[in-house]
Amino acid sequence: MNGLNFVVDSKKCVRCGACIRDCAPGILAPGEGGIPVLLPETESRCTRCQHCLAVCPVGAVSIFGRNPAESVPAGNLPAPEAMLNLIRLRRSCRSYRRENVDGKTLGKLKAMLSWVPTGVNNHRLDFAFVDDLAVMDEIRASVNSRIVELMENRPETLGGLVRYREQVLAGKDVIFRGAPHMLVVSAPEDSPCPAYDPTIALSYFELYANSLGLGTVWCGLAAAMFSLFPELAVRVGIPAGYRLGYVMLFGPAAVRYPRATQPEPAAVHSVR
Repeated sequence: MNGLNFVVDSKKCVRCGACIRDCAPGILAPGEGGIPVLLPETESRCTRCQHCLAVCPVGAVSIFGRNPAESVPAGNLPAPEAMLNLIRLRRSCRSYRRENVDGKTLGKLKAMLSWVPTGVNNHRLDFAFVDDLAVMDEIRASVNSRIVELMENRPETLGGLVRYREQVLAGKDVIFRGAPHMLVVSAPEDSPCPAYDPTIALSYFELYANSLGLGTVWCGLAAAMFSLFPELAVRVGIPAGYRLGYVMLFGPAAVRYPRATQPEPAAVHSVR
């Protein structure tokens, strides 16, 4: 048995070679009788993508002990127009109801994150959920009180945030926008794509959250708080050796948009 637990059911295998052709690191080859085998001394090149399991037309390939019969089958995809409308109707939500998202919906959001893509399939992102309104309020109050203090005594330390001075001093939550929840995504410093993986993950999260009827907003001000107050990283549990990627606020929206916006056409050109 190889360390990857790569197994081919010879009774099911049709010798089509799909798994061999689709293996990006090229560690599979035809073996005796055309059955795919793992090449010697290549296990370290495996990116754990499971494409061999996914691409097999008859479910004959297993790896890491995964049973192909337990995989989600292809199909049941949203119609292209429905997917396009989800993108068109996405809005940055800055007005939320003061209530927790129900546990079942939170569970769906968290489970979905197992499928977000990462560079070289390096699935080591950390997802810190502030998924309880009471905890969010505690963080909100702590950060906002310190921002008020800085606004009054050392506004030069706040950079562009000073443009919100009047709103902050009036008690408005311009940083967290009253959101009941926050998702903080961080990546290992030594991962292949630490600057991009969190953003990709949040893009997937946002669209799925919107499909579940939730509001979301990419929050640069909240992300900036982690630089201004480093102890905030400890509070949400960002692991040692990880760097902050970005922050998304989410929750039940208190505002409804009956229609999409009408943006100017994107600057698109073809390379000839």
